[in-house]
Amino acid sequence: MSGIRGTRKKYILIALTASLLLGGAVGVWAARAETVHLTVADVRKSHSLVGQWQFRPGDNSNWASPDYNDSDWANRRVTKQWPIGGYPESRQFAWYRLTLKFDVSAAENRDSLSLLGVRIGKVMDAYELYAGGELVGGVGSLPPLSETNYDRTRVFLIPASAIADDGTLLLALRVWGGTELAVSKWGGGAYEGDFRIGEFATLLQRSFLSEIPGLIASVSFLGFGLYHIYLYHRNRQLRTYLWYGLMALVIGIYGVMVNQWRYSLGWPFVAYEKVEFGMIFLFPAVAIQMMWSLLQLPIGRWLRAYQLSFIAFAILVVLVPGLDIHYYTLRPWQIWSLALLVGIPWMFIREAYSGNAEARTGLVGILVFAAACTNDLLIDFAGWEGTRLVPLGFAAIMLFMAISLANRFTTVFTSLEDEVTQRTAELRIANKHLTESARLDPLTGVLNRRGFSEKAEAEVQRVVRTGRELSIVLADLDNFKAFNDQHGHACGDYVLREAANLLSEGVRSMDSIARWGGEEFMLVLPETSAEGAALLAEKLCSTLEARRFEFGGQRLGVTMTFGLATFRKGETLENCIARADAALYQGKDQGRNRVMVGA
Repeated sequence: MSGIRGTRKKYILIALTASLLLGGAVGVWAARAETVHLTVADVRKSHSLVGQWQFRPGDNSNWASPDYNDSDWANRRVTKQWPIGGYPESRQFAWYRLTLKFDVSAAENRDSLSLLGVRIGKVMDAYELYAGGELVGGVGSLPPLSETNYDRTRVFLIPASAIADDGTLLLALRVWGGTELAVSKWGGGAYEGDFRIGEFATLLQRSFLSEIPGLIASVSFLGFGLYHIYLYHRNRQLRTYLWYGLMALVIGIYGVMVNQWRYSLGWPFVAYEKVEFGMIFLFPAVAIQMMWSLLQLPIGRWLRAYQLSFIAFAILVVLVPGLDIHYYTLRPWQIWSLALLVGIPWMFIREAYSGNAEARTGLVGILVFAAACTNDLLIDFAGWEGTRLVPLGFAAIMLFMAISLANRFTTVFTSLEDEVTQRTAELRIANKHLTESARLDPLTGVLNRRGFSEKAEAEVQRVVRTGRELSIVLADLDNFKAFNDQHGHACGDYVLREAANLLSEGVRSMDSIARWGGEEFMLVLPETSAEGAALLAEKLCSTLEARRFEFGGQRLGVTMTFGLATFRKGETLENCIARADAALYQGKDQGRNRVMVGA
């Protein structure tokens, strides 16, 4: 029994040993990435290199050699950022290796690989690229120079000598993750962008063209910003346009600073980052001012302090030298900004629900922007692998804010048109009143001499056209001076008003009465013969004589003398008036209070 038990133990030990060896072999095989096989067609249309690379922390110059065995290295995507803290035991160095195998069975296939290129995406904080063991370029500088440049993408020309005779190409990426502070705050390594192999000219052209839309959008934002600031300069009441313009400028400058075209400016990398971070830190402060101005809401004391804190963030990151301040402030700024992602959408929802039309329009852009910011925060905080959407959020918020401004402008313009229409009507009425006032005697309310001339001339023209009759009556208050001398000028004015009222009551609606002089009145009687005018004048004379005017407790008797003339064909209005005036003086000479017909 003990022998059988011993034999059983021996077999069990052998089985365990075999399984461990097999498992280790399987583990090594699983850890090793397969060689990527490519054809000439793959090269011509370019091929993504984002997939599995061999990865190992540490630094050894032999790792650039195609002959080095990397079978025990781990697999890693080049768009997966290092963990926070990185690899301090290797001084934040690590290598990526990828083996490619080209089909070179035909001579023409070999020739097509003479202008091969590799595009490397964004790597923190600096790197060197080796091809077939040869250094072909890099971005930034590795220690001891330690020059950071983590946002630049490059296309490198792969020399034909880097490709082995059998078509094998070993790409090795030597990466420095940055300072201990940088890696402890942001992580390190390759983290974003397009890693691709293909024809060098094609990759260079695609890299060039892929940045054009972002550059155009950024320049457009700058143009919108300057234009709206110009509108505010022309009209200082358009304060919302000022904040919209500043917000567009901030987004436009930020867009230029995250575009690869920024490197054509020739600035140091630190200068690009100072401007980029200054704009992104400043954006919430300008956005608060813009949105509260758009919704016509007051900014309270606590909100103002919150707004100023973002300005302090921006000033701090711009003025403090170096990049360390960026590593310290980015995460606190992101956390501090979270209140806006909740507060601003809530505010717009509240205002939209209360009937604010601009809030309803802007709410869509606010929600898109909040979703884009949430997506990017998940990438930064939770390791979310996805595309950054903040540029899309910026575009959405600017678009819908512009629509809101346009709606406001349309509303204001329509209101202004209505106000102008109303004011024009009021002005027309006022002008009409002024015109009538200029034609009326202010004391009696009847036509003045100017009004009489216009009316009489119109009637004369009618007589000329139609041949109908027209009579003119000139009436004068008898002994009017006595009223002023005995009872004062107030009494005289009273008598003039009452006489004008009596005359107005005694004529037809088509007739006109004017105050001709001090106490003289002129009557224009269209379509009236001499006989008809005489009958009317007799009636008015009798009515006035029978009327008693009371003033100052006294009863006053007033009479008038009338002289009339009928317009004759071929004569002027002045001649007709002269004949009526002559008849009036004849009546005065014959004792007053009578009607005389001119010759």
